[in-house]
Amino acid sequence: YCCQICGKTIELPDGSRYAEAHHIQPLGGDHKGPDVAENVLCVCPNHHAELDLGLWDIDPKALRTAVGHTPGSKYIRHHNVAIRKRWQ
Repeated sequence: YCCQICGKTIELPDGSRYAEAHHIQPLGGDHKGPDVAENVLCVCPNHHAELDLGLWDIDPKALRTAVGHTPGSKYIRHHNVAIRKRWQ
């Protein structure tokens, strides 16, 4: 429950935590990304929206890591080319 971009955790009043799963290569439309762990980042709501809008590239070296989870380079490349391109 820690954003892989900024490192923030949202803690709810009952002590539970909240995060969102972002599909790096979107599931629908022309993108047809798979629903697999390598195509998902754990992010806060703000970074989820920014990624969906393609506001910036994903830098795999800057991502916070989680044991046993490695985002796939082909999905990151898809984001940086197909999603990000609308603002470049």
